[in-house]
Amino acid sequence: MLLAALTAMLATSYALPSSPDVIKALSNPEYYEQLSSRFQQSLLQPNDIFESKSSGGTCGASTVCPAYEGKTEEINGREYNIYCINAPWGNYYWLPTSKSLSECEAHCHKHSADCNGLTFYPTTGACSIVYSRDSYPYIWDNGVQKIGAIPTDNRPAAFGPGGLCPLPGSDNQVWHYGEYREYPFKISCRNAFQVPASAKKSLGVVGDVDECALPCAKDKGCYGFHWYQVASLNGWGRGDGKRNCEHITKPVEKHEWTALYKPNQYMAGLKIEGKSECGDTPWKDKGTKGA
Repeated sequence: MLLAALTAMLATSYALPSSPDVIKALSNPEYYEQLSSRFQQSLLQPNDIFESKSSGGTCGASTVCPAYEGKTEEINGREYNIYCINAPWGNYYWLPTSKSLSECEAHCHKHSADCNGLTFYPTTGACSIVYSRDSYPYIWDNGVQKIGAIPTDNRPAAFGPGGLCPLPGSDNQVWHYGEYREYPFKISCRNAFQVPASAKKSLGVVGDVDECALPCAKDKGCYGFHWYQVASLNGWGRGDGKRNCEHITKPVEKHEWTALYKPNQYMAGLKIEGKSECGDTPWKDKGTKGA
């Protein structure tokens, strides 16, 4: 019996978020307790910045999810980029059930493995440590609301605002890439370029949107790019969250920039000339990893 429990525990360390083991852990409290029992800790109840932060006025409680993906928040004195649409996934362990994100974070740092990210499920109290340092945040869904957090010093996995979809502010913004922000692109997370396959050139897996946009900006034969999650058996992309890049090698007509079936899994960038009046004003200067 003990061997079976240990085997199940180790198996979940590599399972995808929609795998039967993960779904069972999130829906069966007794099974979750079995998996997390070896990591039970006696913790002081930490202050939860999402539940108790107050200015003493009438603003009330703070929201749990950030106002935009990648917002920087301090949890128990440590800085994180916070996500509610994306979340980190990689090598992980289940930690003791937690009442809040800050309690989950405290458990994460009590673990012997490095806390390179964490995922908290507020409706069930489930909490997991992600100890893979290169596990990028990406969009996945196993039917349970989650909150992801990655330490801001965890390069290259910590994406700040504007570093992935959805964008802070409106869609159809103009963002500038390059060391001096000299290359403008009109960006959308709700639309993609519907062009023939012959007009798409794959660059394979890249680390971030800058690595996809900059080669296009410098190529006269490139008119736009897609930075997107790769389809896989679980329907939610690679297990490490890394994304593919492809360049559009023909001018894009108006009818060819069309709505996505699943928004936010593609970031589409249309190369433009000159001024930002071509689209909405960016929410602020382009965010970067860890911003």
